[in-house]
Amino acid sequence: MADDYNNPFLSDIEQIEDSITEIADSIPEDRVESVTKTTEAHDELVSLDQVATKLLKDHFILTALELHTELVESGRELPRLRDYFSNPGNFERQEKDSSPQLHRTSSEQTFDSLDFARYSDDGAGQTDERVAVLEFELRKAKETIKSLRANLTEAAESEAASPAHSDSKRPMSPTDDVVKPHEKRAVNFLVNEYLLLNNYKLTSITFSDEVDDQDFEDWDDVGLNIPKPPDILHLYRDFGSHAVPIKDTAEVGCGDDTIEIEQAEETEADQGTQDEERIKLEMQLNELNNVITQLQQDNEELKTQVHNLQRDLAVQRTMKTSTPMVSPITTPRKAQVGNTATERPGVQPERKPPIGQDAVTDNGNDSNLTNQQADDSIQEEAKSQVTQNINSMDVTVGSEAPETVTFDVTDSGQDGVTEEITEESKHSCEPCRNNMSSAFKKALLDSPYSQSLDNRLTVEVSKIAESNENVVLMLARSLPHIVPNVLLAKREELIPLILCTVSLHPDPKERDNLLNILFNLIKKPDEEQRHMILTGCVAFAQHVGPTRVETELLPQCWEQISHKYAERRLLVAESCGVLAPYLPREIRSSLVLSMLQQMLFDEKTDMVREAVVKSLGIITAYIDDTDKYTQGCELLLTALRDSSDMVVNAAQTVYLPSFAMWAYELDKLESDLCALFVKKIEQCVKDTSAVASATVDESRINLLVGALQCLVPFLYTSVLLSAPFIDKVDRSAADITPLEITRFPKPSSPLLDMSTIIGDKRLLAAVVPAFEEHLDNGEYQTWDKFNWVVNEFIPRLLEVLDSSDVCHPKSIHIFSKFFFNLCRTFGRTFTETKVKPKFQAVLNVPEDQIDTLVISGQTSLTKATVPVYATGVLTCYNREEDRKQLSTFLQDVITTLSLCHTPLDSVKAAFTELHTNPIYHELLMTVLWNGVVHTSALVRAASARMFELLVKGVNETLVSTRVVPALITLSGDPEISVRIATIPAFGTILENTTQKEMLDRVYVQFQSFLDDPQYKDQHSLTVELIKTFGRVGPNSEPKFRDDFVLPRLTAIAHANNNTTNDTKKSDIALQLFEAYSALSCCFISDDLIRECLLPGLRCLRQDLEQVAPEHEVHEVVNSMIKDYETKIDGRPANMERSSSVSSVGSHGSAQPEDAKSKFFNKLGALKDKSSASRTKVATMFARKK
Repeated sequence: MADDYNNPFLSDIEQIEDSITEIADSIPEDRVESVTKTTEAHDELVSLDQVATKLLKDHFILTALELHTELVESGRELPRLRDYFSNPGNFERQEKDSSPQLHRTSSEQTFDSLDFARYSDDGAGQTDERVAVLEFELRKAKETIKSLRANLTEAAESEAASPAHSDSKRPMSPTDDVVKPHEKRAVNFLVNEYLLLNNYKLTSITFSDEVDDQDFEDWDDVGLNIPKPPDILHLYRDFGSHAVPIKDTAEVGCGDDTIEIEQAEETEADQGTQDEERIKLEMQLNELNNVITQLQQDNEELKTQVHNLQRDLAVQRTMKTSTPMVSPITTPRKAQVGNTATERPGVQPERKPPIGQDAVTDNGNDSNLTNQQADDSIQEEAKSQVTQNINSMDVTVGSEAPETVTFDVTDSGQDGVTEEITEESKHSCEPCRNNMSSAFKKALLDSPYSQSLDNRLTVEVSKIAESNENVVLMLARSLPHIVPNVLLAKREELIPLILCTVSLHPDPKERDNLLNILFNLIKKPDEEQRHMILTGCVAFAQHVGPTRVETELLPQCWEQISHKYAERRLLVAESCGVLAPYLPREIRSSLVLSMLQQMLFDEKTDMVREAVVKSLGIITAYIDDTDKYTQGCELLLTALRDSSDMVVNAAQTVYLPSFAMWAYELDKLESDLCALFVKKIEQCVKDTSAVASATVDESRINLLVGALQCLVPFLYTSVLLSAPFIDKVDRSAADITPLEITRFPKPSSPLLDMSTIIGDKRLLAAVVPAFEEHLDNGEYQTWDKFNWVVNEFIPRLLEVLDSSDVCHPKSIHIFSKFFFNLCRTFGRTFTETKVKPKFQAVLNVPEDQIDTLVISGQTSLTKATVPVYATGVLTCYNREEDRKQLSTFLQDVITTLSLCHTPLDSVKAAFTELHTNPIYHELLMTVLWNGVVHTSALVRAASARMFELLVKGVNETLVSTRVVPALITLSGDPEISVRIATIPAFGTILENTTQKEMLDRVYVQFQSFLDDPQYKDQHSLTVELIKTFGRVGPNSEPKFRDDFVLPRLTAIAHANNNTTNDTKKSDIALQLFEAYSALSCCFISDDLIRECLLPGLRCLRQDLEQVAPEHEVHEVVNSMIKDYETKIDGRPANMERSSSVSSVGSHGSAQPEDAKSKFFNKLGALKDKSSASRTKVATMFARKK
């Protein structure tokens, strides 16, 4: 900020200040006192009418209307305001006829005829000609009505002013004149008004029925452009003043706006009293006229002096700031004067200055700022001095407009006199010479313009300088013309302008049009643009309040609800959610909820339904009507059943937490919401067990269990906050230890975070240890919600697990995940004392009933309880004792099931679920190695089959060091069943391993199985080998398949062809059919086809014809043989070798399409015709036997 001593203009400004002070002091005190007494006597009579005159003259119609309403309510109605607002002609839109009306084209449209649909970004739409015609007819009709009303008013006034009507001495007779139509309508209106005011309601109703062609509610219906006349009673009382004889009177000019004092009642004083009053009034009037004359002279002197001071000040400011603008000298009576140079009329002092006119700039402009502040300080002092001296004379210096300085001098005999001193300041900041005429100055200043342009932009630009019109109104007029000409990619830049204009515009119709532009601004708004629009809508809602949001924003949403573009419908769905906090309470639970429900049921686009579900979650938090709980629950279930994963995810992460919080507040979380999901899970499992496992849809069970899992944090919160120790918890204690980050499972949504649900991290950190400590006590007090979880919730879920089959891995996984989250959420103590004992009570089988219950499948050891307990409960806390407990449990289950000759499906499901986590690989290996060295052959065989599960997904080093040695050890077991059990595991190694050393060991083992004489007559071993070859052949190395698998299968087929036992022949033929079917999809060289594949297939065909001649299975084999023969015969001889060579490096390649298609078509037709599956084919061979 520059130093004041460095300012070279301070001396000039001080001289101007002293001059203003001397002028104010030069006014005689006796004149001021005289004027003060006179004006105080008449201030009450003059002030209100003066204010009304000023408001109407400056077109502050709304302010004048408000003043008129308050005066009518207080019984002080002003005739001027009454006549103005009762005259419909004052509100007719004035048309400018200064220039001929040009034909309207598509590029020159008014705002009322602008078709926003044309600019909806489709680009190719044309203006509806019918709409244009109707608009034209409407304008012509309005012009006709206006013309007729004006003609009628002119005729009525001319008749009233004619000598025949103005002769007051002519005797009056009811039969002299015929009642004119407009007179009749006016009298009818006044009569009906009189009846209503005097409570003659029945008579008024009857009168209204008889006069059925007139609207008594609106004076405009009479058809006259004149104010409504006084009521009949007033006309009656005023009649005597017009009927008195004419007396000699003298007209006294009291100005155009003299207040007309109307007496409430006509007094009956005698004529002498009236004459005395008249004389007194005339004397007072003469005195006032003298005062007015004197004040006018003083006013002229003051105007000249102030004008000279203003000009000097403008010159000084121009020299200092080098700007053409002259700041006004204003002294409004009750307005605060701004203390900065950037303050503008109509802008509050605390608001920031407009862009480009910052109050503080860089260092280079500090001197300008200092000068401007100095000017303002001098200006303030000058204005205060002048105001103190001449305020009693009601003289106002300055005006709101910065380009004019006005003096308003008002007396009791005048309404007001306003003179503009610097009229030329509209065009120039420097005053012109006084002897130059205004017309000459105007013509001179207009000379740079070559021609007069009469269009919208010229009018708008001129209004900027002519009046202090609100910028909002100008924006409202200009935006409809700007939007269509802005590039689509940049239209979001208009969003702040539109929203600001809508927020501040006073006209509801204009606001509606601008909001329509906003919602149609972008054809397909992307996520960022939608976010910008929604943010603006929220700011608009915060600014205008719930009522305007309901009446202005919601209708726009309703119009877009069925728009053809999904992005528009998505915007509507999102806006319903973000606007929910700013809507009236009854609207949220009725209209908005119905809109979202309709969109959820009818919408076809996934992303729109996702937004609808999220908005339902938001609006649920603001619904107070408990009757809507059932409807909200139905909508939640509908969203969870949606076919789209993104909609279901939105329901689980947003809508369900919001609804769960509502249920918790209503105390319906346990008894209603959680119980509902448990019941649906029970029903779903029951329905699943009633159908074949191949047709079960696991998605519904997974969905319900996943939703129930989202309710676990709310269930834990309900248990904590209802505990008996909650009142003893001191959340303000300084020694509260924060919870570990891993205390709770990672939430899938911020709404499922425990600290978010409770809302206070310190409270959560204090309550959780208190809950653990409460459960650690030997005898502790229980409570209702805790008992519901322990005695009803968990037991019902265990019953569901006992009813679930283990052949559904996805269901096993989701149940395991649920119990994992349940145990981690409720804590270690709860898990050890409540959850584990519940599972152990179900899994423990009395020793005397093990054989009968396990073999019959009536125990939980063969159900989903085993994998869920192992993977969901025993692994939730990865401590050493938990790992030991898990290892012991798995060994016991394998031993029990093996000894009972029961399938290992349940423990296999547990291994499959556990081996996905690498930290349990070593533990599982240890469990199986314990089975390898078990004394029972059944347990060893079971362990060998379990190794098949640990090959895929396990580190190859671990496979080579732990799995392969165990299998080789078991392959030399004395029991043949144990050796056979290792074959599937060896095959799995071939599928998933690439280490040559490991593969060679497996190859040797397979060769041993086939060549060792001790396995020669082992039928079960041969069947297991064929089954394994059919499974691993397409996925193994081509060399192993070509050199080992295909020749060995051919040898087995040839040997089976010579077998006399039909049972063994049918079993081997079945497995060979499956193996050849799988290998037919591989790329096989012609040599192998000729040498291995075709001979084996021919042997298989003979076996099938022998064991099942009445069935058509052998037709499939015939088709395969023909296809391969055609392939060999149709290819040139010189190509065979190249094909054979290329087959070595073409692992997994497809055979020619024609052979594959023919084979699978015939195979499919055969299966459809005979309804044959693998099991049914085996049954077919059994019937043949």
